[in-house]
Amino acid sequence: MGATINVSMLNADMLKKATTPIILCSFPNRIAKLMKGGQYVPLNLNIKLAEALLKIPQSQRSRKANEELMKIVSQCHEPTFLEDYEILFDPRYGIDAIKVFTEISRWQKVVVKWCGRINRNSLEYATPEYRDYHSFRIQDYDITCVI
Repeated sequence: MGATINVSMLNADMLKKATTPIILCSFPNRIAKLMKGGQYVPLNLNIKLAEALLKIPQSQRSRKANEELMKIVSQCHEPTFLEDYEILFDPRYGIDAIKVFTEISRWQKVVVKWCGRINRNSLEYATPEYRDYHSFRIQDYDITCVI
């Protein structure tokens, strides 16, 4: 399902026609300029989700995190650019970050500046010795990774 393309193939037309999340594993200056000109609105999931969870008793946060997150992403009505979303990897919440990106893409175009690394056919966040380590096989998701 998932695809990997070279950063040189990404252009404004591809961003305009995208129907799946675009995961930027490489972010050269050309891409930064392309994003600024593409009318993508930044969404800081770290702040939005943290604010929502603070309103919930601590004992219920792990159960309510995904529900609150879906409320936030359902409000995306403009092309969305994600840079700040590390809260999604917090093991207390059990959230599949890539699934969240695909959920956003159901409502709106989404581009994600990947905050981890790409390792062969997987996206990785953190390293295995950390509790928040996650590895996502690209082929398991309907996404386009730009390397």
